[in-house]
Amino acid sequence: MSDIGLFSHGDYIVWLVAGFILCAAETIAPGAFLIWIGAAALILGAVEFVWPLEFTAQLFLFAALVVVLVIIGRRVYGSLDRRSAPQPLSRAHGLVGKEFFLDQPIERGFGNIRVDDSVWRVTGEDMGAGAKVRVTGVEEGSLLRVAKV
Repeated sequence: MSDIGLFSHGDYIVWLVAGFILCAAETIAPGAFLIWIGAAALILGAVEFVWPLEFTAQLFLFAALVVVLVIIGRRVYGSLDRRSAPQPLSRAHGLVGKEFFLDQPIERGFGNIRVDDSVWRVTGEDMGAGAKVRVTGVEEGSLLRVAKV
């Protein structure tokens, strides 16, 4: 039996230690994929313990395990990276595009709508109470711009 480099037959402990170190490093650099490389090293350490391999075979198996585990990891956890639609800047911005009825008429450019249990100040062309309007924008923080539907 000849040693090649750092590894020899039955030298599974190196793979196990490397695997644990890489998995631990994931806690320092979260979001990286070190966990998959560490898992590949741990699997290879277990294989090497049961069935000793030549150094070249160890490297090829390690590379294959890394590729497979990274692909599986991206598939399983990749969906967590996808973000949902961006949240509105404020509650007022969340009302843009929604339709309401005027609670008070718009006179001289200003009126009110009722949204659930809140009353919102609106601006737009003059129209009577009860008119159906759509929120088209937000001005000055919480003033809703509306247009007749």
